[in-house]
Amino acid sequence: MWREALLLWKLSLKASPPLTGTVIALLTLLNLLTFLPPFSMMAFLLNYYILFSFVVFVSKKFIEGEGSLSYVERSMRENSTRALFTYFYETVAVLVGQIILSVGAVIFALVVLSVGGVWSVIRPLLEGGEVSWTGLLISTLLAVFVYLSVVTSFPIFFGRAMLRGRGFSGTLKSFVTSLYAEISWKTILNWDYLRSSAVISLITFGFFLAHLLVVIITPLLVFGPVLTFLTVHLLYTFGTVAAFKLLRS
Repeated sequence: MWREALLLWKLSLKASPPLTGTVIALLTLLNLLTFLPPFSMMAFLLNYYILFSFVVFVSKKFIEGEGSLSYVERSMRENSTRALFTYFYETVAVLVGQIILSVGAVIFALVVLSVGGVWSVIRPLLEGGEVSWTGLLISTLLAVFVYLSVVTSFPIFFGRAMLRGRGFSGTLKSFVTSLYAEISWKTILNWDYLRSSAVISLITFGFFLAHLLVVIITPLLVFGPVLTFLTVHLLYTFGTVAAFKLLRS
């Protein structure tokens, strides 16, 4: 899975240079506008729309072409001027679905961390009292588990929504219901998916480290949106490829 995801990711970035260049230019501009209060919220929303509209287009064409990379390449070249709006409703549905599940994830995390006694460990740390290092280690591992179980689920949910959803309501329903659909247990029982997910996670971790370097070296901040675009695109492209393989097999 990971090899095909990387091939699709690289091909989509090179298939239509005008489209890729437009997306990167828009994301860079919108990122700058988020620092201007009158435009910050609108720029933030448009930023995520542009980012995901590109990923949605690539994913939809991959599925329409039954996994044919040449079909994706041809579609991107032929639709470069309108690709960002071809799947407008599906893109908005994905964004709304992520907001809904993110709110649910926060509530889930608060409940799990409370039951796990994390707050009783953190409170002495904040107040300067005696800290249980064993409890702190367990709390950290629990927090990491909750984070990974939630965040790494979104790409595969996205892939299922691309495969099963049509229009706004169909895509939103497919995304949200992935939480308890067949895709959840199929990822747990599939060795190819688990191995491929580990490989993709290592690559995106490299992007994360590069992003940290960009934040530290101020003049390089202009590359921040590009790294975010590459990271999100790779994660969600992998989610599409994985869902296509798991649900079509």
